[in-house]
Amino acid sequence: MPASKAHKSSTPPNTATPREYDLLMKTVFAFIVIVAVLAAIFTWTGYSNRYSQVTEGWHIGQTKLIEVTVVREDKGRLACASDVLLDGIHCGFRASGLPFQASTQDDSHVLSPYNTIKNELFLGSGLWTSPALRGTLPTERFTVACNYKITGVLKSVGLRWGVNASFDPVKQSVTVGTLTDCVIPK
Repeated sequence: MPASKAHKSSTPPNTATPREYDLLMKTVFAFIVIVAVLAAIFTWTGYSNRYSQVTEGWHIGQTKLIEVTVVREDKGRLACASDVLLDGIHCGFRASGLPFQASTQDDSHVLSPYNTIKNELFLGSGLWTSPALRGTLPTERFTVACNYKITGVLKSVGLRWGVNASFDPVKQSVTVGTLTDCVIPK
């Protein structure tokens, strides 16, 4: 062999040595284990049941001051359908679409879907039984400021936005709670 030729390495360029490969595999495995452990912890602690996807930062037991946008016709139009009963409040209809009980929208335990002025979807009970909404209401869309006590989160619920409309399933979790101390801002 001529002396001018350089000695060639048995390892091709740009490939990992067995030691580097082992280190890479251990790192990837450790990452997968950490992700699996975190997912198990979040599932076990009920993280997804305490926090709604849309209303980020809202959690069970919290009372928030919120502004709801409504029109007076919403009292008879808005409804939800679910078989879940949370702290004595429930949708006016079962998941099958049949009435939950002989309750009406005037019942302070019946949930309805609403949006805040920031377009955050939530289910609330007690809005239409509030003293501020018993008198003559504005003819146009108006806002109502209420204390909203969050009692839970529903993942499978159908919402109806019109009297003869069908219940459309919601693809996200929605907070559930009671509306109290409502006023119409002047």
